[in-house]
Order: sequence, then C-alpha cells, then structure tokens
Amino acid sequence: MFSYSKFEHRYTKSIFKHIEPVSSVYRVFVNGEEVPVYTCRISAYPFNGWAGSHQRDVQQAEAASYVNLVSDEPLRIEVVSARPYKRIMVKPYSKGVKAEEKEGKICFTLRENGQYVLELDSYHHCLYIFNGRPIACRDVQNTAHYFGPGIHFAGKIVMKSGEKMYVDKDALVYGCVFAENAENIEIYGNGILDDSGEERVSLQCYEDYTNGNLKFYDCKNLKIRGVGMKNSAIWCVNVFHCENVEIDGISVFGQWRYNTDGIDIVNSQNVHVKNSFVHSFDDTIVIKGIDRYCDTDNKHILVENCVLWCDWGRACEIGLETSCNEYSDIVFRNCDIVRAGDFACDVQNGDWAEVHDVLFENINVEYNRFDTPSVMQTGENQKYDAKDKVAVPILFSVVNPRFRELYYDSLFKNLDEPMPVPTGTGYRQACCHDITLRNVNVYYDEDIPRTDGKYSVPILVREYVKGVHFYNLKVENVKINGEKLTRENAVFMDDAERLVEIK
Repeated sequence: MFSYSKFEHRYTKSIFKHIEPVSSVYRVFVNGEEVPVYTCRISAYPFNGWAGSHQRDVQQAEAASYVNLVSDEPLRIEVVSARPYKRIMVKPYSKGVKAEEKEGKICFTLRENGQYVLELDSYHHCLYIFNGRPIACRDVQNTAHYFGPGIHFAGKIVMKSGEKMYVDKDALVYGCVFAENAENIEIYGNGILDDSGEERVSLQCYEDYTNGNLKFYDCKNLKIRGVGMKNSAIWCVNVFHCENVEIDGISVFGQWRYNTDGIDIVNSQNVHVKNSFVHSFDDTIVIKGIDRYCDTDNKHILVENCVLWCDWGRACEIGLETSCNEYSDIVFRNCDIVRAGDFACDVQNGDWAEVHDVLFENINVEYNRFDTPSVMQTGENQKYDAKDKVAVPILFSVVNPRFRELYYDSLFKNLDEPMPVPTGTGYRQACCHDITLRNVNVYYDEDIPRTDGKYSVPILVREYVKGVHFYNLKVENVKINGEKLTRENAVFMDDAERLVEIK
C-alpha cells in the first residue's frame, strides 16, 4: 500500500480557512495517482552571518517543493516539471535510482523507503521526495499531544515526563516542541512540524527564548521517529545535556534562516541518530560542548544511515564549541553527503576537550559542479558575489581554532560575569588523537577544476594552539571516482601531510 500527506484546514470559528500552498513547478504521480506537492523555502545561496539583524532576508531564499509519501511497496514515480532542464539527478547517488524521460515525464522507481531529492540541472528549486514507513498511533486515548488530520496552529508545545506526541501523516503542525528536566518522552508519526511562526529575537541559540523545531534540556530517554521538520528559527533539533536519545527516520528540510543547524548534540551521551534526512542551511549534524554543561562529556554517539545536505558550514562536525573534558566513542557511519558545505567530515576543537576515538566510516560524498562557495555576510547591503565560482569542500579536517577569540565581540564582550576558566581533572587543551576517516567514496563532477592535475579533495590539519598533541590521524581507503587516494595524489593543507597517515 501507499498513501500521501494531504494537508487540509478544518476551520471552526469563521468561514476562513488556511490553504497550504502547492507547487507551481512540479506535478507528481505515484503508481499512476497524482499526489499533492507542497512548498517550502531553502537557501538560494550559501550566505550566512548576522549583518545587523537576527533574521535573514527572505530574498536570500527560494522555493522548493516536497511530497510526503508513506508506503510498504515499491513506488513508480512520474514527475512533470514546468521548468526546462537538461540534466536529471536523483540523489543520493549511492541509491542507484535511474531516471528516464518518457512522454514528457521524468520516471523512476523507488524500491525502498528513504529520503530522496530530485534535482534538475542543479539543487535550485529541487523536489524532496520523502518515502516513510507507515507509523500508526498506538494509543490515542493516552497520547497527551495528538495531532490528527488537518492543519494545526499549536504554538509552543511543552512536553512533560511520560508524555507522547503523535503527528498523523495528514497533519501539518505550525509549532515547536520543548521539554526540560523530563524523561520518557516520545514524538512520532508521518506528519510535519513547521516553525514558521517563531521569530528569532536574539543572537543566542543556547537559550530557551527561541526554540527551533525541537528543543530539549536535561532530559532522559527521548524517542523521536518519523516526523518532518521545516522552517526553524534557529538550530532545528536541539539536544542539550540529554541522555539516551534515539532519533529515527526524521526529515529536516526547508531550512534557510540564519544558524539553522540540523541536529545539535550538546554535552550529551548515548545518542543514536539513524535513517534520517537532514538538509540544514548551517552545520548539519554537530556535536558541541558549552560552558553551562562543561562537566558532562560527549560520549557514545552514533550517526548512521543518514542523508545529509549542508548549505553553509560542515556536514559531520565536532565543535566549534568543545567545553568539556572529553569527546570519545563518536561514529558517523553509512551516510550520504549530497552537499558538504565547506567541510564533509570535520573536527573543530575550539575549547579544551580531549577529542579521541572518532570514526567517519562508509561515507559517500558528492562534489557538485553547480555548488558555489560559502561567504560570510558582514553588512546588510552586502551581496553574494560567488555565483560564478565552484565550491570544493574539504573532505577531512582536524583543527583547534580558539572559539572565544573568534566570537568574543559577538558573544562574550557584554557578559555580566567573566568567562569561566576550564578546571578539573582530566583537563587537556584542545588535543585530538585517534581520529579516522575510512571507506569513503567521492562522486566528483569532472567539470570541477583540479589542483595540479589532482582531484581537488583537500585534507586539512591545523594546530592553532602550538604544542598540543595531534596524533593517530588516519585516512584509509578513500576513492575518488574509483581512483584510490594516496599520498602522491592527495591535496594536503597546512600540517596534514606531516600528521595524517594515508592507507
């Protein structure tokens, strides 16, 4: 069987109802039946900053489209595009989905559940295709926050210990979710949460006065499954000082506003992110440490079987904030990076942690000829001026820039109290060791310029803090369009040639 989301507002207090906008670009047919195609915003180009305002100019965004499908069978997809095109791409490439044109339609088959993106010539005005497994509500009567079919204007939803929230596939919920000092919370379903109603009022993403799609502080035993999340005001999914967290099969998409990181895991332990799609404007999945929770380390974190898209910043990241003693047992595995931003796999040890036993394994990274470089916006009248350039992301990076020095003026200058000084046993100053990149396939558009005849897939190591130990940094079995990366054909930056072992 298959079904699809149809969002309809059931108005009760007037004759006026909300009509959710549908796409003017795409028509989509699934197994011969036309399904609704809805719209969202994505960033038009990688242009990030604050530029005197906490809200990004909507002119820097563009329309994208999406269908939200639910199935337990193969799906024959037919797409009619109102925009002309020359090249058809169904991403991620590793899924091997082959598309053909037939009688004015783009045709392909999805044989398994997952999240896909149809791009015509480039990522601009793309079509997201979400194909989830059916998720039924197990117990309506005992579900504290039940959102059945319809468009709901819920605002901020505060959850308490033991509560469940269900979002039906035909439910579009305008609102965000918050919990603090709670445990045994579950959020699940095939529907969508939309944070459009929230405005960012401050620079901070750590505090609770701006929420994002989901925000949790000091919680235990969280389960989030299946739901989609779009249009966050700040970081999208926030996990601050939490323990035993499972995130499975979510879709983060339609993100374009400043600092819309996808998933931020902050001073947390026993976190498992799997089977999810995360398209963030800023960093995609990032593990941070902040001063408030600096006594709690980041440990036992696994990200696997995810599709990642970073517009600006880093796809798989540790840092830049690393306020804790230790990061360890952290794995990114079996992931597709369809767009890497500036860095695909990255460690930025910006505070004092000892970062070790980190593994990036079985990663597919797509280098696209139509991707353009990231630019930091420093003034409100500044325009993005890199549209004619090609972005070449760094594949693997280990660095320790000083977070407080970089952001002192914007974050720390007006503090009522002095910045905390790291203390305690086990203190290390930004050392990094036993970090491995293993079994990576790079899909590299041949039109991208090379460096001295080599594929431009750089590896970067930079010791900002001299005398700090960087050791056992390894790159193993990386292939670029089938060609194995060696010391002879690698592009090294800064200290990488001296400190990175390539096998």
